[in-house]
Amino acid sequence: MKNWFKALLGNLKDYKKEHGFVNMAGVIMLGIGMVFIAVGFIIYPIIIDGVDAITAWTASDNVAITVTTFTGLSPVAGITPLIVLIGFISSAVITGFMGVKTIKGGGDGGKIDAGGLIMQGIGMIFISVGLIIFPVVMDGVRAAQVDIAASTGTFTGLTQILSVTPLIVLVAFISAAVITTYFGAKQTLSKMGK
Repeated sequence: MKNWFKALLGNLKDYKKEHGFVNMAGVIMLGIGMVFIAVGFIIYPIIIDGVDAITAWTASDNVAITVTTFTGLSPVAGITPLIVLIGFISSAVITGFMGVKTIKGGGDGGKIDAGGLIMQGIGMIFISVGLIIFPVVMDGVRAAQVDIAASTGTFTGLTQILSVTPLIVLVAFISAAVITTYFGAKQTLSKMGK
């Protein structure tokens, strides 16, 4: 038993003589990936509340007017939480893998691109803010529909366009978040080398 313990202590003394290299850029990237996943799950209830507000929306002037009045909005709003979940998990995983790549690359290539990471974070926050303010879009469209109905003028095709407008705005919010996150990840990956 004593010989085994002495052998272990002897090996530990040998390790004290060695000096290693830790690439801090990679460690920071791994940490930022973890922060992305944490912030994503912190923001996720806000996204769920925003989608609930969209799907439960009724017009203030006529409770018979609901979200189903707007063409295609209900199914797209229903899939939005899944798209957002996949997006922020992907962003966190990509950032974490970039950290692993930087660590494996040693000291010759690990540079952190703050601009790309900020773009990824903005993409995550952008969709949350968009979903929070989205009922204002639906109220505005409904007000325009009421004004058109009360008007004596003829507006060819405007009512049909207004019924699709909330869907277009929601898809634009989602697309902007996805594109911002994609270009942020692409920018960060391009700075790391091939």
